[in-house]
Amino acid sequence: MKKMLAAGAVGIFCAGSVQAQSNVVIYGVLDTYAGYTNAEGTGNVATVDSGGYQASRIGLRGAEDLGGGVKATFTLEGGIASDTGAMHDSSRLFNRQAWVGLSSGYGELRFGRQNSSSFLMIARLDTFAGATYGSFLNNTSAYTPRYDNVIGYISPVMKGFKLQAYYSLGERSDDSDGLRTMILAGEYERGPLYLGVSSSRQNTANGEASITSTFAGGSYDYGQGRLYAGVYRGNNLGAVAATNIAGAYYTSYSISGNYRLSDRATIGAGYGWGESGTSVARDARQISLIGMLDLSRRTLLYTTYAHMMNKDAANYTFSAAAPITRNVPTAGGTVDGLQFGIRHLF
Repeated sequence: MKKMLAAGAVGIFCAGSVQAQSNVVIYGVLDTYAGYTNAEGTGNVATVDSGGYQASRIGLRGAEDLGGGVKATFTLEGGIASDTGAMHDSSRLFNRQAWVGLSSGYGELRFGRQNSSSFLMIARLDTFAGATYGSFLNNTSAYTPRYDNVIGYISPVMKGFKLQAYYSLGERSDDSDGLRTMILAGEYERGPLYLGVSSSRQNTANGEASITSTFAGGSYDYGQGRLYAGVYRGNNLGAVAATNIAGAYYTSYSISGNYRLSDRATIGAGYGWGESGTSVARDARQISLIGMLDLSRRTLLYTTYAHMMNKDAANYTFSAAAPITRNVPTAGGTVDGLQFGIRHLF
């Protein structure tokens, strides 16, 4: 019996030692909302969808202390549709992130499928978190949120400044640089002020053209809420490389703000406008409202209303934080949308 107790004590001690050196966390987001849209020329659509304010997901992340201030880090993350239980990408178990890296006081180096800095930054450029029906930047921009085969570097924060650099290999067997991507980003955050810019350049499969997109802007906490300004500029006019027009860009602008009614309740509003740089007019305007109520530190209720006004050949509509079935208007048509949702973090 004494030997058994001793062996058990050794086992507990060893397990505790391993746990102290290596830490793995299971985390996730469940976000489901009821949505209603009315698009000119196509009619009304009522849905229950996943990922209004944040995309639903489940993931694993961890770190192992290697000593000397160096850690091995990793993240595995897969998107799920909380309205159906389906995977967002049935061909990938971890479609959102799958990377391993090393971090130290000099920053973090990551290898694998990673979020782009543009995806992370858009969430900080409007009061709609770069999502929901209300985010004009999200509704009118065309960018890639994450890439495969990435070597990424994230610097430590130095006097409020942080830099990010990513390079995605095309992994072509020929001499073409097709599908290669470069992303650079810089951020400054100190006190109530945040400023950021992120720019990406992705080659098409044949390497003869490129898809470029840039986000820039910032926000300021004025005490009772936060004010935001953001801009997007990209040449990926149709969200597919074949529609690119050399030297022609679409530019979207957004201004928004919120007001904290209490420690838990916040209301906000925004206005956005977009202008086409081509001979085909594709301008658009949008007004948006949002209300948020924190039921706890992890659970949020939100509601949004948005009104999109397309002109000429434009037929933009509402998006969200996760893939949805879009109710697209006819060219030049208007769209109205209403959301009620709940987001829970775990």
